[in-house]
Amino acid sequence: MLRSMSLMALALWAGGVSAAPRVTSYNAECHACGEKRVDMGRHSFCALSYVHSGGFNSYCAVGGNPKSSWWLLAKDPDGGETQACGAVCMDLEGSDGGGDSVVAPPSPPPVSRPAPPPAPRPDPAPGGVPDTFGPYQSTFGTLTMQRNGNRVTGTYTHKGGRVEGTLSGNTLTGRWTQTNGEGRMVFRFNPDFSGFAGVWSYGDAVPNQEWNGQR
Repeated sequence: MLRSMSLMALALWAGGVSAAPRVTSYNAECHACGEKRVDMGRHSFCALSYVHSGGFNSYCAVGGNPKSSWWLLAKDPDGGETQACGAVCMDLEGSDGGGDSVVAPPSPPPVSRPAPPPAPRPDPAPGGVPDTFGPYQSTFGTLTMQRNGNRVTGTYTHKGGRVEGTLSGNTLTGRWTQTNGEGRMVFRFNPDFSGFAGVWSYGDAVPNQEWNGQR
């Protein structure tokens, strides 16, 4: 619509003069550059010829004064697609410009778009056992685990921690390692794997110290 209005303005202006005008084209592109301004110099009249929209806050504009100079502006503050703008300027042979300052209308204002909904959690694999466990807020920091068959591996944030074990039903039996030691652990998960109650120990001792987690 804006392009059609700009070209119509040029056509009306050109139709009101007796001599064939001289036409000069300009373009400006901006990709996350804030704005790019192209000085087009002195012309009798200038208007937008095309607009390729970038992000939501991007737009094109033409403005200036026939007595001084015209400019083309491409604005893209958000870093979406490249904002591309084009303009055409017309002059009569022997014309020195003249007339009042003219500013072409800018592109329509940006339209707000609601934020996308959060990504859904992955559904449990067949049998009710998920491929990814967590993340859980646990006794020893944030814990995330992955399942491959009945083998489970994972990491937690306390002292570079890692777990590895075998899943049987809702019970994970295995070992933990940290930068300051290693030992055994047993986790018993809720039916929906939203949390677990567990125990741990150093070395090969029977696990008897609490290690719980909740998603």
